[in-house]
Formats: sequence, structure tokens, C-alpha cells
Amino acid sequence: MDLRTALVTLRLRHPFGLSRGTVSELPSLLVRLEPPGSPDGPERRGLGEAAPVRYLGQSAPAAAPLVVAIAAELEPAILSDPRAITAASGRMRELAPAHSAARCAVDTALWDSAARARDLPLADWLADPDVLDRAGLDGHVLLATSGATVTSYTIALDELPAMAARAAAAAHLPVLKIKLGRAREFDRAAVRAVAAAAPRARLRVDANGGWTPEDARALLPLLVDLGVEQLEQPLPAGRPDLLAALARDSPIPIYADEDAQGPDDVIALAGAVAGVNIKLMKCGGISPALAMIAAARREGLRVLLGCMIESRVGLAAASALSRLADEADLDAHMLTLDDPMPPGSQDRLAPELPRPRGPGLGVPPGALPAEGDHGPARVA
Repeated sequence: MDLRTALVTLRLRHPFGLSRGTVSELPSLLVRLEPPGSPDGPERRGLGEAAPVRYLGQSAPAAAPLVVAIAAELEPAILSDPRAITAASGRMRELAPAHSAARCAVDTALWDSAARARDLPLADWLADPDVLDRAGLDGHVLLATSGATVTSYTIALDELPAMAARAAAAAHLPVLKIKLGRAREFDRAAVRAVAAAAPRARLRVDANGGWTPEDARALLPLLVDLGVEQLEQPLPAGRPDLLAALARDSPIPIYADEDAQGPDDVIALAGAVAGVNIKLMKCGGISPALAMIAAARREGLRVLLGCMIESRVGLAAASALSRLADEADLDAHMLTLDDPMPPGSQDRLAPELPRPRGPGLGVPPGALPAEGDHGPARVA
């Protein structure tokens, strides 16, 4: 099938800092799958996005030839069968083994196109147990939750006055996620500052692997005193044994992010953590995300849907899975400044999930920018 691409730059409203560094803008690759069809028939073009996972060595420009190569191997008949879409993820991994975001872009576009051809919102289609069963998954297992209904909002790692100011501006939101992992004493001061600035918000902490086990144990009493309800990836990825040992001693539920890249990781983490952060960009799209959610349900782990810095396309794809998750951290539309995809970056800080209305992802396929024409869409 034919595929169009557009490389865009997503500028950030504020510097976005975490334990690995700080950025002010990030590139992303948008794609549009263009299956053959009647001009008078239903819209069948599907959108996808490759927002690269930088800690895995990915880049947006490197995704472009990979998505074209993957799409060239796809037959239009795949859109008629959910099982064929999920099965295609294996071949995508062979073609782009080191670029999960590239696989995500094409996989998402397939699901978007298939849902549009049926004139159904993708979220509704994926909430049908029969569709999930036909995809080779247990629909009743996947739907064994009330679903995520709000997103948390991220207070990125920055200087203390800036973190406190952003927390104060977001104090009306129900859940704030605080990025930590700079240094033990700084992190103490940062979490205190955010808690003081937003006294009614529920707090979660994400160290992005920036702590040692000693750091984590030293900081846990303060996090407990401040009512932090969730601690995400406190230790560097690659040592699930250390993560499990910390989780056994922690009164706060610990979730894995960088240690949870695919279904096999979820199975390996069973009994070691309370939950996993599933991001489409790092696992390779909706198909492997569904497999990860199914594995998490079987293993008794909670599911947090997360995102990278990505456009409304990637956010809509993740939001389409929200009925299958327990919690959501899908706030990139409030972190970016000039998202080119409708309805664009959002100035207003609000907890509602970024799930546009309409068939498929709800994002108009015709809005894909032409190369060199990446004007922003905006919503108040």
C-alpha cells in the first residue's frame, strides 16, 4: 500500500526535563496509509505516528524509509481482518527490529483505516469483545476494568521555582506526575514544592530510572508523608531484580516503564511490580499494546497508558485503548505549543482524555501537513 509521510517538529510550551536531560522541541514523523478504494466510498486513509524513543537510539528521520518499506509489503485485504492486522506486527518487527516507533506508525494507520472503513470510532471498535477475540485476544480479559477516564499532567524536571509555578497553574487538576531523578536533595525539595503548590492534587512520581536503590529508600518516607500514590521506574532499566526488591519494601505501588517494552517483559515483571506503563511508541503500536494489556491482566498487573512527546495522532491512538486501561498519562497535547494535527495543542489544562470524536482516530486524514507546511492547529 502507498504511504505518505511528513516530518514535523513539536515545540514544547516549557522545557521538558527528566533524569536523562532536557529538551525544548522534538521531531516526529506523521504517516498516512492510502489503500485503494472508491472516491465515493467511505474514508479509508489511516493516520499513524512515529515519535521516536530516544533512549532506544531512535530518530524520526530514520523512521521514514522504514515505514515506507513496511507499507510496501501490506496488502489491502489486511484491513478486513483484525487478526491479520495483529499478525502483521511480526513482519514489521523483522523489517524494523530496532525502531518500535516506525512499527507503531504503520500499525496505528492500519487500525485507523480499518475503523474508518466501518465508520466507527476506533475506541468503540476496540471495546467490542468480538473484535478483540477475532484479533486473537481474549476480549473479556482485556475489558476486565472500568477504564481510564482522566489523564495525569506532568510537572517536568526544572528549577524549583519553575516546577512550583507550573504545579500552582495545574493545581485544579486531579492528578499530577512529578518528574524527578536529578539528585537526592534536589528531588526532596522538588516534591515538597509541588505538593505545597497543589495541595489537593493526587501526586505520582516518575524518576525515569534516575535513582539508585539507596536514593529510592531514602526518599520513600517523604513520598509516603506527602501522599504520593504511585512511583514509576525509580531504578535504571535492566535490573528487574533490584526493582522487585525495592517494590517488596515499598509502601507505594511501583510501576515499570523503561523495563516494560513488550509482552514478554510484562510476563517477566509479574509479581515484581504493581503495574506497567504501556506506550505505543515503545512497544510498536496498538497490536503489541493489546498483547501487553492482555498479559498484564493475566498476571494481575495494573495498566497505565503513557505517551511520548507526540501529536494528536499518537495521543488519539493511545486514548482509543483507554477503556482497556486502569490509568492514563496522555498529556502531550498540553505540553506542546504548536501541534500541526487537529485539534492541535491545548492551552487549557484539563483532565479529559485527548480522544477526538469521529471515525477511526477522529483526526482528519486530510490534515497531514505537506512537507514544508507544518502550520500549527490550536485549541483553547
